[in-house]
Amino acid sequence: TLEVAKYLVEQGHESMVISQGGRQVQTLIQNGSKHFTFRVADKHPATFFTIGKLAQFLTENQPDVVHPRSRLPGWLVKYALRRTVGLEQTHLVSSVHGLHSVNRYSAIIAQGELIEVVSETAKDYLLKNYPGVEEDRVRVIYRGIDPLVYTRDFQPSREWQNEFTKVLKQPDQPTLLLPGRISRLKGHSLFLDVIERLLEENFSVNGLVVGDPETGRSKYFDSLKERVARSPSLATAISFIPHRSDLREIMSRCDVTVNFSNKPESFGRTVLESLSLGTPVVGFAVGGVGELLGQLFPQGIAPSITVSSAVETIQSVLGSSFTIAEHRFSLSEMCKQTLAMYQEVRDD
Repeated sequence: TLEVAKYLVEQGHESMVISQGGRQVQTLIQNGSKHFTFRVADKHPATFFTIGKLAQFLTENQPDVVHPRSRLPGWLVKYALRRTVGLEQTHLVSSVHGLHSVNRYSAIIAQGELIEVVSETAKDYLLKNYPGVEEDRVRVIYRGIDPLVYTRDFQPSREWQNEFTKVLKQPDQPTLLLPGRISRLKGHSLFLDVIERLLEENFSVNGLVVGDPETGRSKYFDSLKERVARSPSLATAISFIPHRSDLREIMSRCDVTVNFSNKPESFGRTVLESLSLGTPVVGFAVGGVGELLGQLFPQGIAPSITVSSAVETIQSVLGSSFTIAEHRFSLSEMCKQTLAMYQEVRDD
């Protein structure tokens, strides 16, 4: 949202973003967008009172395109549009950013005049599970990175590197990184299993977990920390770091980034960011992560979703030379394709 909004402003368009607020709002405004705070994120009956406010907002502002970025806002927009008058020029675009459970609630992702999907994996999911969707309504727009930001020549400052080594339990050993929010779906328990197995085989490594627990899911995070504290081997290898803004620097200094999600993802942006920095990624051949690894770094695909397979793949990557393929997944291309989709739906 931040990146597309900034690009729209740079291209001379007006960008208005409605959200419930958060740490990125100030950046959004500094980049030239207008921000409006509505209750659009809480899955609570009171949220549906937003529909009237949203209908009034749309009537007053007459946007050319409205693009809800997740399911609840999608439903709010759908019902708000029913309450508006004279908005024939306002077109609805929807998105498949995640491989959601297939049910009536998720069906809103398939109701745009055009539907953006973030990978071929997401497209296959959409067409398989929502047979009423015509393929000519679907636009594959891969997520992208800025190649000037995520480059293999990137080096953090010496001061930053000195501070980073203080975080690691064994600074002279290879570091495996698991980034992202802490939830059962992201494979943190498997990550600890893999680190434990590597240590049992006298393969010394650091295990670095970077991210915050999901809201209301701190018990799972607490159980991970307790397991590490009880294990003499894990306690000497695992470090937990909360969400921070220098993940690029962290990925660039780690030896392997891992993605152990036990549920298929639609894309896997940290996979692309890590590979673009020259840091190999190990994961499984499922979903968008498998799609990216298959194209850019097949050496990092573990043959099966098991501890043994992940351990063997990590050892292989760390013990041999590797080549990460060049790619076309740029931020500028993503933004250009998104704007082209908006112009297409407006001009039809």
